[in-house]
Order: sequence, then C-alpha cells, then structure tokens
Amino acid sequence: MLNRRLLNGICVYLRHSICVFMKHPISLFLWIYATLSFGQTKPSFESEKKKIATDIFVEGIEEQDSLKMAEGYYQLGKYESGIGNFLSTKYWMNKSIAIYKRQPISVQLGKTYQWLAFVECSRKNIKEGIAYSDSALVIFKKLNSPKGIVSNYMFVTDMSHQYFSKSLAVVLKDFDAMVLYIIQNNIKDELGFMYQMKGHLLMETDYQAAVESFLKAIYWFNTYRNGNINDLNCRLAYCYAKLGEPKKARQVLGDGSFYNQNPAQDQFWGYKLNRLKAETAIFEAEKNWAKAYEMQKKYTELQDEIHTKEQNKLVASQNELDVTALALSQEKELMLQTEVLRANHKKQYLFYFVGGILLVFAGTFYYQYAKSKKLAQQYWKISEKNKLLIKEQSHRVKNNLQVISSLIGLQINRLQNQDLKESLEEMQGRIAVMSLLQQLFYETNDTVEIEAKAYFSQIVDKTALIFNKSINAAFLIENEQITPNLAIHLGIIFNELLTNSFKYAFGFDNPNPSVEIAFKVSDKELIFEYKDNGKNGQLLVFEKEYYSTSNSFGLSLIRLKSGELRGNYSFMYDSGLRFILKCPPHETKGINS
Repeated sequence: MLNRRLLNGICVYLRHSICVFMKHPISLFLWIYATLSFGQTKPSFESEKKKIATDIFVEGIEEQDSLKMAEGYYQLGKYESGIGNFLSTKYWMNKSIAIYKRQPISVQLGKTYQWLAFVECSRKNIKEGIAYSDSALVIFKKLNSPKGIVSNYMFVTDMSHQYFSKSLAVVLKDFDAMVLYIIQNNIKDELGFMYQMKGHLLMETDYQAAVESFLKAIYWFNTYRNGNINDLNCRLAYCYAKLGEPKKARQVLGDGSFYNQNPAQDQFWGYKLNRLKAETAIFEAEKNWAKAYEMQKKYTELQDEIHTKEQNKLVASQNELDVTALALSQEKELMLQTEVLRANHKKQYLFYFVGGILLVFAGTFYYQYAKSKKLAQQYWKISEKNKLLIKEQSHRVKNNLQVISSLIGLQINRLQNQDLKESLEEMQGRIAVMSLLQQLFYETNDTVEIEAKAYFSQIVDKTALIFNKSINAAFLIENEQITPNLAIHLGIIFNELLTNSFKYAFGFDNPNPSVEIAFKVSDKELIFEYKDNGKNGQLLVFEKEYYSTSNSFGLSLIRLKSGELRGNYSFMYDSGLRFILKCPPHETKGINS
C-alpha cells in the first residue's frame, strides 16, 4: 500500500520537479534515496512511526503542500532520534527548517529548533544546542506561545542539570514562577509534565521531594488524561523504596500487567528499565539481597540488549544507504555525463563571460591597489611624524625632570639646614630615577622593555654625582629585561637603599665604599638583592627591627613598593647592610606605576 502511494505521489511530483532535478542531480539522488528508504517497512513499532512520517511526506508530495512535507521531515527526524541516529535527525530537521523559513514564522519552526537543540546537546555540542534553544525561545515569545515557552523552559532546565552540572537550587529557582505562568495562561495540562521533570531531577538527591512532585504529576496526568502514568509509577515506587517504604512501593508498582502486554516491543524499553530499577530498590529495602542482585543483573542485561539493538539499527541504516547509493551509481553517472555534454556546448560563451569578468576584476584590483598604496604612503608619513612627536615629547619630559633636579641642586647649595639639604638630596635622587627610566625606555629602538643592568648602573652614577662621592658597584645581572612598571618600582627601592648607604655607610672610616646588586627573574620567582660594605654597625639605623618599624619616608617607600609587588623583603647586617626582595614574577605585570 505504501509503495503504491509513493508511486502516485512521485508521478504527480515528477511533473513539477523534473526540470529542477535535471539541473541539480544531487537533489535527485537525495530524493530517490529518501523515497526508496521510505518504502522499506518492518513489522516493528519503529516501522509504524516511520510509516506515519512517510505518509505525511507522501501526502505533501501528492498535494504539493510544502508544510506537510516539512512536517514529514520533522517526524522523520524524531524517528531517527528515537534510534539514536542524531546525524540523520539533524539532516531531516534542517530539511524541515529550510521549508519553514520560507513560510510565515510559526510555532512549528520553534519546535524544530528546540529538537535540534536536544540533538546538539546529546552530541555534546553544547554551544550549538544553546543557540538553537535561544532561537526557539525567541520564536515562542514573538508568537506569544505559552506552551512553547514552557516546553523550552523544561528543556533548558533538564540540559542545565544534565550537561552543565548546575546545582538543583540553580536550575529550579524559577520553577514556582513558571507554574504560576502556566496557571495564568490556562494551560494546566502542562503541569503534569512540569512536576514529572522536577521529580526526575530530585529522585537521586531528595526522595521525599521527588515523591511529592511525582504525586502531583500523577494527579494532573489523571485529570487531563495525558502523560505516561505507568512509567511515572515506576519512578514513584523507586523513591518509596529508597525512603524505606517497600509496601507502598509495591502498591504503586502494581502487578506488571502493563509490562506483560507487549514485553518485546521497543517502546516499552524505558518502562522495562524503570521497573527493574524500582524492583531492585524494593528488594534492597526488604533486605532481600539475592532478589536485588537478580533484578540488578536483569537491568544490566536489558541495558546491554538495548545498546546492541541500537548499534545494529545504525549499522543496518548505513548498509541501506550503501546499497541504495550503489544501485543509483549508473544513473548518477549518466546524469553527470549529460551535464558534461551540456557544459561543452556552453563552454565558449562561458569563456567569454569569465574573460570579461576577469578583466573587470583586474581593473578594479589595479585601481584598489593604487589607491591602497597611496593611502599606505600617507599612513607611513603620519606614523613617522607621530614617532618623531613621541620622541620629542619624551625628550622634553626628560629635560624638564633634569631642570627640576638642577633647581633642587641649586636650592641645596643655598640651604644651611642639614636636614632640609638631606631631604632635598633624597628627592633629587627619586627624580633622577624617573628621568633615567624615561630616557632608557624611549631610546631602546621601540622595544617595550629596558635592560636592567644599564638602568641600575645609571642610578648608581646619578646618586654618586648627587652625593659627590665615587663608589665601586658590582652587578650580578644576566641580560635581564624588565618592563617600565617594574622598573619604576625597583628603581625607587634601589634609590632609597643607595641613598641610605651614602648617608650612613660610606662616611665612617670607609676608604673603599662599594655595593653589590644581584637581580634575577625566573618562571617561579623574581629576586632583587642589595648589599653595601658599611663599617658603622653601631648606629641606630642598624639596630634590630629598625628597618621594619621606622616611619622614615625612605623606608616607608621601600615597604610600600615591596608590598605593591606582592613581595617578601628582609634586612640584615653582615659586614654591611643587606636587603633581599622576593616576589612572584606574574604579580609584576599588573602593577600600575
């Protein structure tokens, strides 16, 4: 009967489609494959579902009704999803969407997007699943479809818990609001499915709450005569058993008459699994471990059987596709040869057409190239001008800092108060650090880092010039490069330590003053070490805890900058003052000077 209807449909549809198919042999191949595959039926529940889908599709062909064809594609996609073939599901759903998009926006388009979201999430393509789900929700809201909105909410809730591992508190936070929305929009027949979903989410964590949800679901299913109450009873019995109430569980589960009606048909697989799971839990609650083990074994065997059947169906589908492709190979080859002959007749005209297009493109390309070259030259000139302006600005900033330093030096020479002179000398050293950084940064061939050894060496020279005293400086630095932000922090710390040495360590019977600076950066740690050879260890500045508690401005600066670098620092006196700073290198990248 199905093949006869297919033949009638093909005869009607062929008259309207032969021209299109001759131009598009791939479309013809796919159509023939779909038609041939629709005609293959098996005495099973799945063949019944497939027959329903193909009947709708054939009616669409006979009546030239594109919406019925789209509905047929949609039902075929659902059929393929039922046997776990998500690639075929996506193919048929996309065919359905291609038709629906040519029609005014409809709820069915939203349902198709939502089914594609389920398919992508099942294939672990979570981002695509979210995109399809959002598209479905936009359509449902635009059409003001309460059932569509509720359906999308249940899908997103289940996916959020199953694939995003969100907590139940998060995924169910809007549940009560959605129940109120259902009541306000008078679609109470959806309440059973809502409470069924909630109970399913809770049945492994909160058995009592799951029982309450399942009881409400059963009430609404009985009220509106919808939903699978037998499957729901299995889940309810499982929760009762987990709560230690096996009698209630057996009362709810019943004698299995529904199970025994059609035990071999595949649509009862889910019910079989849930019933075996419930019976296992009941025997465990009754401490009947032998029976519990037997039920668990049956449960595992049934899972393996289902998996094997699905694998066999997928292999059969693939074999069917291979056989169909082989049977159509000669016809496809003839069609390809026909296309080649037609192409040969048009080759001369095509050559002239392509030649003209290439000439137009060549002219346009040359014009754009000349225009782009001219703009590039202009941009280069502007860039060079900007570089000169930046260097000029840098030079002026450096000069201004030097002028400020010189003015402070003149003021020092005129002062009689020794404390004021020392404070101004310290200020002059700090300005010198910033001036050196400015000079080095913009004189290193456009790089974004400066050489640490050159930087520290010039700080020593500037400080020695300010205090009018020469010293020996040893640097244990191996070609380390540092960023400007890190340089300003370390430069200030180094300047304060150096100033301290000039003031307190090099003025007391020390004919050969010297300092040692070690600096190293690794993947795990940044280490900065400073040491002088000060000879006067009896002064107040070398007393224990002085460097950790003193409120002097210089030491406060050292502690402040060390803290900004998230570093640990220490002072000690061992034939001179010694300072060590250690900090993680990644902390130095986010500091703001």
